[in-house]
Amino acid sequence: MTDDDKLLADYDSEIHGEYTHLEPLTVAKLIESHRRLRQKNLEWFGAFSEAGRKGYEQGYSFGVKMAAEATIMIEDLRKMTIQELANLIGDENAF
Repeated sequence: MTDDDKLLADYDSEIHGEYTHLEPLTVAKLIESHRRLRQKNLEWFGAFSEAGRKGYEQGYSFGVKMAAEATIMIEDLRKMTIQELANLIGDENAF
């Protein structure tokens, strides 16, 4: 038994444990399994990337909306009295 055969047999025992009645793991089966896992990884990465993109867009839109709602135009500030400005700054429920 070569070193590679021993490694494969040990890995087969590791993943199948006591289920020795299963067909032995071969290099071909290991390669096919790895290909399926790589394909799944690509699918998951794509879904993860799309969710991240959508989350970023939604967060950006929300931030822009909140900034617009919390913005006071300079012209409006100029029209306010010091008391109105103080009331605005001191009012915790203003925004």
